[in-house]
Parts: sequence; structure tokens; C-alpha cells
Amino acid sequence: MAGQKLPGIGAEERTTKKIIGSWVALVLSTLFGISIAFHFHYKVPDPTNHLGYNEKTGLSDFSEHNAIQIISHLSIVGTIEEKQSYEYIEQVITQYKNEAEGVLNSPKFDIWVQHGTSSHRFDIMDKMVLKAYTNITNIIVRLSCPIDPQKPEERGCENNAVLLNSHFDTTLGSPGATDDGSGTAVMMDIIRVLSKRDWTNYKNAIVFLFNGAEESLQDASHAFITMHEIKDSIRSVVNIDACGTTGREILFQANSREMIDAYKQAPYPHGTVMANDVFRTGLILSDTDFRQFVQYGNLTGIDMAIYKNSYLYHTHLDITEHLQPGSIQHLGANTLAIINYLAQNATLTGIEIASDVVFFDVQGLFFVVYSWSTAYAIQMSTVILSFAYFVFIVTKTHASSPYRSISSILISYIKSITAVCLSMVACMLLPVAISFLLTSQYFNRHMAWFKHEWYGAVIFGPMGLAGAFGIQYMFSILPGPQHFDMEYGTFNSLMFFFATATAVTTQTGVASSYVFWLYCFIMLLTCALNEFALRPQATKIYLPQVGRLAYLISGFSLSLLYSDYAYALIDIFVPLTGRMGVDTPVDLIVAIIYGMIIFMLTLPYVAHVHRFGIKTMKKLLVLLLLVQTAVLVAVYIGGGSYDSWAFPYDELHPKRLFVQQLKNLTSGQVTVGVAQADHGPYIQTVVESLESELGVEAEVRGASSNMNDWDSIYPFSAFLGGYRFNVEPYIRQYSNDQVGDKLFDSMTGPFPEVKVHNDSYNPKTGIRSFSIICFSPTYTWTVIAFDGLVVDWSIADEEPLDVSSHYVVRHVSGYGNDGWTMDLSVNVPESDREAAEKGDYKIRFEFTALEKEAFAARGEERLIGGVGIMSVVERSLPIWTTTTWLSSVVKIWDL
Repeated sequence: MAGQKLPGIGAEERTTKKIIGSWVALVLSTLFGISIAFHFHYKVPDPTNHLGYNEKTGLSDFSEHNAIQIISHLSIVGTIEEKQSYEYIEQVITQYKNEAEGVLNSPKFDIWVQHGTSSHRFDIMDKMVLKAYTNITNIIVRLSCPIDPQKPEERGCENNAVLLNSHFDTTLGSPGATDDGSGTAVMMDIIRVLSKRDWTNYKNAIVFLFNGAEESLQDASHAFITMHEIKDSIRSVVNIDACGTTGREILFQANSREMIDAYKQAPYPHGTVMANDVFRTGLILSDTDFRQFVQYGNLTGIDMAIYKNSYLYHTHLDITEHLQPGSIQHLGANTLAIINYLAQNATLTGIEIASDVVFFDVQGLFFVVYSWSTAYAIQMSTVILSFAYFVFIVTKTHASSPYRSISSILISYIKSITAVCLSMVACMLLPVAISFLLTSQYFNRHMAWFKHEWYGAVIFGPMGLAGAFGIQYMFSILPGPQHFDMEYGTFNSLMFFFATATAVTTQTGVASSYVFWLYCFIMLLTCALNEFALRPQATKIYLPQVGRLAYLISGFSLSLLYSDYAYALIDIFVPLTGRMGVDTPVDLIVAIIYGMIIFMLTLPYVAHVHRFGIKTMKKLLVLLLLVQTAVLVAVYIGGGSYDSWAFPYDELHPKRLFVQQLKNLTSGQVTVGVAQADHGPYIQTVVESLESELGVEAEVRGASSNMNDWDSIYPFSAFLGGYRFNVEPYIRQYSNDQVGDKLFDSMTGPFPEVKVHNDSYNPKTGIRSFSIICFSPTYTWTVIAFDGLVVDWSIADEEPLDVSSHYVVRHVSGYGNDGWTMDLSVNVPESDREAAEKGDYKIRFEFTALEKEAFAARGEERLIGGVGIMSVVERSLPIWTTTTWLSSVVKIWDL
């Protein structure tokens, strides 16, 4: 059919061949931009050789090879490994110190081992968590300017220091190769590198904090910043953590201009103020030690993390084998450059906390930083130019078509601008209909997009495009004034739409509004180039059309720009949203995210689709709907079993479970609890497998009414609930030992004890004061819960509530500690004061303790009647699950 003329609204006659050529050119330009962005976004540097020697500078440099060797020593669970880890860290650092003594002008090298005991309040997930810790360990290293032997009283540059922090503990059940073995290993190799350099020209000291209790809710960082002797010398902080195993590290928190400027020194920058703004909203359910340094030290700083492939985050799969070669090199090289600049060149005094900074990297090649006042001026100037250009276009259109009134031209633009706005809305919301269909009882294909990040584009993309193009089709056939050329009018309307969006978001003061400004600027530039240079020229009359080169420029520029953000967005939110589970409308959330991405990546297509004409546009819509139907059929067929492509889980994209053996020392009951850490689909498959193996029916446990089932990991107990299995029949059936009438009799200790000490009552005030002593040998995380009107306690820097309340105090013990104490003063109710005077007033305390050794992932378990029930559960779980194993005891004391 080449050569056939196609109809268009007010457009010049175009042949099918030209239209197809224009379409192919636009698609190729978009794919070219997406491909280049993909290359730079996922590119990591090559690991350096094991010597870490930089031939250009002649200096020792960061080496991923060395860091990986260190990570293998830090992949720990806790308990005895905690002691082994900090002893190893201290040993290696002492070796570096000894080696540095032979280097000319090497830094002064100080090492501390801090064992901290204190308490603090830590609010998370809308819960007040009272934290106490005993004997937790920090390794602190300080590199500072060498002291002049002639002036030993001058302490070099010790009074102003930048803090570099990571944690060497891991969460339960995870080896922690990246979280945060990567950060710890990076810090250790940076010490090796910097201790061999000439420090005569350095201005500030560097303090390295290897903290041993972050996963217990940031206890070790709290201990350092509130109690260590050099805490007041810290002026700023660089925190490094991880929630993924591949790709580049990202700058996702920053709170001062000076520290953001320091990040410009990174050789491989990757960060945007958008990540900063999103993290502040609380949408990302995660936190780092950065909180403690800001809250208790009033420090400014930056927070960085490896974040891609977070499917393995906090699982048994966080091991060195899953680290991408080059990721640690990226993190280490960036951190070294930043920290060296802060020590050598920066003025650390007088830094103020500020959030009015715009920053972003350009394909990881360079880093852009400017103030909000500059951003405001640039963005609003661009808006004014865009509106002025729009007035020019309207005026020129009228001048070239005097038979059309200004009002009819404006009405046609109002219609096309409205159509652009509604196209965006439809592109984001129509995929929601697909999400509802997929999760309906007829399909039951929840989270089919979870296993691979690009699945969402296939599942939701066709409907998103159909929504955007469908709106354009509808407005093309509406009665009333139309553009002389719908394609040209829509192209200019895209520019006007983003100019308006830039104006609105700029007035809100949100730094992330720079993204709308970039779109506005690119569209303004492209429209102007099209008008004055690229538009097809006619000899006699003015023809308002869009040149092919204008599409190539806009298609390539916008796809190159936004693809970088889109990759980061899906890398963060697809695994994260999947962990939220189906109790949250995650399919809907992901559908909207992909709808937004599709619209932003295909923006010029909203205008270009008018080049087809109405009939061809209708055929395109039908084609998109047919493609969407085919995708739905493929998901339905391919999502019902584990080995199918649309099943959400596999071994490297697992469903997360908590499994807990709970021994109730008060009732003598032994149960196994199974709860979802992600509340995703197919939990019934897991439950049915366990019911078949254990021979009992699962008891459903609602999270809100049974939080104490999981108090050992409070406050996460607030959303667990899950299922409980009475395993006593199974144990009795398979026990090789003699089991008495009470299963409790076959349990081996030691067991925790809770006692009251220094108990006194003041009848005049009605206040009972006492100390709670908790003794818990062979146990680690412990939790005590009680009710009462507390008037005083030993929780540092925190006042009790002024009404009778339910309190949960969570405690963590470092290696070698078997107990802890807490002081309480409680206002006794009037009705109980007579009993209090007689010493008969009791408060009920529920004490939960987590066993150190009973983790099935480590191959250790306390047997009950000779039966290892957790091993039975482990072999019954599907291969596409990953489990955090807990073994807890609980007992109630009336004291």
C-alpha cells in the first residue's frame, strides 16, 4: 500500500512510507536513549588489582580484591561470631597501624574498643520502642595529622573530624555480605590506603566507626555519639550501608550543601535529590545509623548504599557469591574520594543543616549541585520563556490564518493541553484496571511482575499506551475548534503542560521539581528549534508542522534523561513493593509506577500519533488492546505454578517468612509460628505443606490481637500474626526419649529469670520503686512488656507517658553478657494501695527471650524430646521461600 494517501486533520498529505519512516525513526531514537542510559546506569568500574596501586598518582588506592577477602570474615549472624568479628577487625587494623609506622609523614593512628551500655527511645512503624543495650561493641579508629615533635602539645587536627560509619553486625538469619559487610570492608581498606599517605597537608581528622549493633535498632551508633570521648570532635558524617547486592551505590540522604559538594569528588557519582525527598516521606520502610548522628549529634552528612537486587536483602542469600564484581569498587572508590577530600580540603566548622539544595548526577559522568534559590530562578525563568513562546505561537498561527479568530485558536490549545493532561492520567490509571483484573478471583495472579523488574513494562505497558493514545483519539473527534495540524498543536501543548507543571511544583519548594523543569526546558528547546529550523518549509504559505528531526531530538533526549530515573525507580520499588505484600494494594501501586514511566518515556508519541490520522489511530488502539489481551492470557496460563514464568517467586526472588519455635515456660506449651515478612501471595501453599508434614491444622493468628507471639522482634510483631501449629503431637509421636505428662519436662535449659530488687513503697505518694533484673544466659534479644503508670525509669533522655500505658522494652546484649537491669517507679492505683502497703501489689511482666544458638540456618537447635522440630519445618518449606529462623521462650512473672 506504499504511496496511499492517509487522512489527517488539517495536515498536509503524507504517504504511508513517510509516516512509517517517521515512526521508526522516533522509536529508534527512543530506544537509543534508553540503551545508552542502560549502559551507564548499570555500569560499574572494573575491580582494581589486589595491590590497589594507582600508576597515575603513584599512591595506594582502594582495592575491591582486598575488601572481598575482608567481607568473608564478616559474614556473621551474631553471638560468638560478634566477638570473632571485632577481634578480627582490631587485629587487621593494628596490622595497618604497624605498617604505617614505617611510612614518612604517615597519620597519627589511634584505636579504641568501646563497650557501651545505655538506653534510648527509637520510634519505628508508628510504634514507640524503648531500647536498652548492654555491653555492645564499637571499634573506633582515628587517623589525624602527625604531631610535630617540636610542639607535642599541639594535637594536630584532632579537634575537627569527619566520621565514616558502617556496622559489622547482621540481622537474624542473614550472613550480611553487603548489609553491611560491604561497608565494613570498604572502611578497612580505606584505612589501609590512607595510613600509607603523606598527611602533612591534611586539615581534619577521619574517625572510622565500626559499630556492632545497628540491626538491633541502631544501638552502637547511639553509644558512640552519646558517650565516646571523641564524640564532640565530630563535625560531619558519611554513612555507608546496603540493601542490595549489585550495581552502583546511591546517595540517598544528605542534609547540607557542604556535604553534597563533597560528594562531587566521587569519581562515579550516582544520586539525586529525588531519592532524598522520597526517603523523607517514609515510603521506604528502612532506616540507617544516620538517624542517630543527626538526632543526638546534630551532625550534617551524607548517607550512601548499594541498593540494586534488594530481593536478597536480609535473607540467607546475602553472601559474597551474589555480589556483582565492581560494586564494591564503586562504593570504595567513591567513599575514599569523598572522605579524603573532607579531611584534606574541606572546612568542617560552621556547617549548617540545610535541605534547600538541588543535586543530581548525569549518567554517572558528573554531579550537578546548586542552591534552591538558583533553581527557583532558573525554573521560573524557563516557565516565563515557555509561556512567552506559547503566546508567540498563538499569535503567529493567527497571523498565518487570519480567517481564524484568536479565541478559536486558544480553544483548540485548551483542548489539546487538556488532552495531554488526561493522557497522562489515563496512562497511569488504566493499568490499574489490569491490576484489578489480575488480582480478581477469576485470575488470582497477584504480583506477576515481581520476579523480574522489566515484567511490569510488559504487563502494564500496552494498556498505558492505549490510555494515552485513546485520549488523543477522543479529543481528535470532539466537535469544536481544532488545530490546523493536531500533531503540531499537541507538540506545543506538551511544552505548555510541563511549563505549567514546573511552575506549580516550583512554588511548592520541592527540590525534585527540577525533573519537570528539565522536561520543560527540553520541550521548549525542541519546539523552538522546530519552529525556526526543523519545521518543513513551504514556499508560499506557513505550514505549522513538526519536523522529523524535532522528534529525534526530543525522543532521544527525554528517554536518555528519564530512563536513568526509571531504572533506579523500578530497582528500588519493585522488590520493596513486593515485600509490602498483598495486604497493601501493591499491584495497583506498581501499575501506577509503570504507567508514569511509560508516559514519561514516550512523551513525544502523544503528539506523533496524530501523524497517522484518525483511522490509523483507531487501528493502533485496537492493536494495543489485542497485545494487552495476549499478555493477560500469557500471565493467566503462566502464573499458576512455581516453574512458570509469571509465578512471582523463585530461589533468587524468594518469598520471605518468619518461622519461630515458641516455648511457653508458663503453660508448658510448645508451638511453631509461621508468618509472612512480605504478606505476599501463596502463603496457603506454605501452610498446607506444613499441615501435611506436622499432621495438625494451623491456627490463624491475627497480628493485632496476638502481637506478643512475636515479641522477641518487636515492633515488627505488629504486622506478623500468621499461623500457629501445636507441635506437641508430632514431638510425642516421633520422640525417641521418654516424654512425661508435661512436654516442658523434656526441655533443656538454662531458662531466663526475672526478679525484683530494691523494692520499696511510699504510702504518702503511692509510688512503688524497684529494679527489674533480667537474667538470660544463652539468649540474645530480650523483650519485657508490662502495663502501668510509670513516673520514673532508667530509660535515658526519655520521660514516661503521663497516663497508664502498655510499655514494651527491647534489650540487646553484646557477647559475654547474660543479664540486664531496669529501674522503675510506678504510681500504684488507689484501689491497690492497701495491698501495696502489705507488699501484695504485683505487676505482670511478660518476658520473651530469643535463643542464640537455635537457628536452623546454622544447623543448631535445642531438641525437645529428642526431636528437632525446626529441621522438620525447614524440609517442608517450598524452595522459593527464604526464612528467618527464631527460637524464643516466653514466661509471665507477677512481681
